[in-house]
Amino acid sequence: MKFLRLFFLLTLFNINIFADIKPGTVIVDARAEKLVNAILTRLCKSSKILLVPKIYFVVDKSVNAFATDQSKIFIHTGLIIKFKNVKQLIAVLAHEMGHITGGHAHRMKNEMHGLSVASVLGTLLGGAAALASGNFEPLVAGSLLGQSAAMGTFAAFSRTHEKEADAAGFRLLQQAGLSTEGFIETFELFKKMNSFGEIPYLQTHPSDQDRITAFIHYRDAHPDTGSIPEEWEQEFQIIQAIFMASLLKPSESERFYYQKTTPAARIARAIVYARKGQYDNAFNKMEELIGESPDNPYLHEMYGQFLLESGNAHKALQHLRRAIQLASDALSIRLLYAQALYTASSDNAQEAIDHLNRITQDDPDNVAAWLLKVGAYRKLNQHGLADLAQAEAAMRMGDTRLAHSRAQRAKKSDNPKIREQAKMLLEDSRMRGVDDDE
Repeated sequence: MKFLRLFFLLTLFNINIFADIKPGTVIVDARAEKLVNAILTRLCKSSKILLVPKIYFVVDKSVNAFATDQSKIFIHTGLIIKFKNVKQLIAVLAHEMGHITGGHAHRMKNEMHGLSVASVLGTLLGGAAALASGNFEPLVAGSLLGQSAAMGTFAAFSRTHEKEADAAGFRLLQQAGLSTEGFIETFELFKKMNSFGEIPYLQTHPSDQDRITAFIHYRDAHPDTGSIPEEWEQEFQIIQAIFMASLLKPSESERFYYQKTTPAARIARAIVYARKGQYDNAFNKMEELIGESPDNPYLHEMYGQFLLESGNAHKALQHLRRAIQLASDALSIRLLYAQALYTASSDNAQEAIDHLNRITQDDPDNVAAWLLKVGAYRKLNQHGLADLAQAEAAMRMGDTRLAHSRAQRAKKSDNPKIREQAKMLLEDSRMRGVDDDE
């Protein structure tokens, strides 16, 4: 288990990971991703859906989620924090899957005014200027800070689409043998929240009571015989604790977990200690937890992140290396390990690149990995490859002019392989319309 990947891109250069996380920031967390992916995989497998959607967690206090026409689901952190159990999360995921299978985002595309995943992930604060100047550190600090206002436009589905997604989500859960009770619980919660004037879940939706009534009718016609794996509920409680301890004020988390001794409460306390800079207490908590579960990769990852943030990159490497051994497919853990290698010594730059290559091969849109490659290649004086990495990052962040400029510069390299890669990048369809000004 690990501490929530709130570093997004900040910890890539030892900037304080506990600085205020701005609304709209996209964060990653290996443990949360694993749980959500397990749920979505089961939904897809039982319904013979070939592509499992990719998940993004967005820092936003509202209880919301939305799907795009590119089979991606965005989950607001407020949803994780407010929900009572994993059944409610499963219901929302099934609903968003209903939007995807119904092609609703594609049908609404003309009304979305060109908004896309790129406009969410590529909303940068000063990033383009930093890339253009070749100053990598400010770029990292400024990237992926999205604007939450832009995300709200994804939610403007019609009432008809919402009803279709509800029905489709209900069927998906039944086909997967999962309990549908989460639907009723979720909209009972939304109804209660709305009565206190909180932001409604997707304001263009049918009323919460209408949806509760519809789900009761669905259940009466198709009795609920499904269940929820106990381990999913246990994981949800821990993930919720990580989100709460990392995003809420420390005092709020302390009150919520006061005198509680569950694994979730203990992990929350470790995070709060680290947020307060009380690293010795945080380390003691982590050693206790690891002593009880020595083969838990996320605990090693969390400890490694605390160590890295406190300035002990060398010791962080020990725990992050163990985390990778235990969860080799967790790309976010590998990314943190690459950062620790990069930070610990310039001599580790090539090893860091080896791990980053694995990440960009499996997840080509991982902007953080491309950005870290830029710094690692520059440490090795491999400027042509650094230019290519900058071009790849810039293109994925929506700055095609900068991507074109860096690819053109890489095309002048003495290395024929770099020139060929630059040529292929310049021929990418996303580069169309960019003037050849170099």
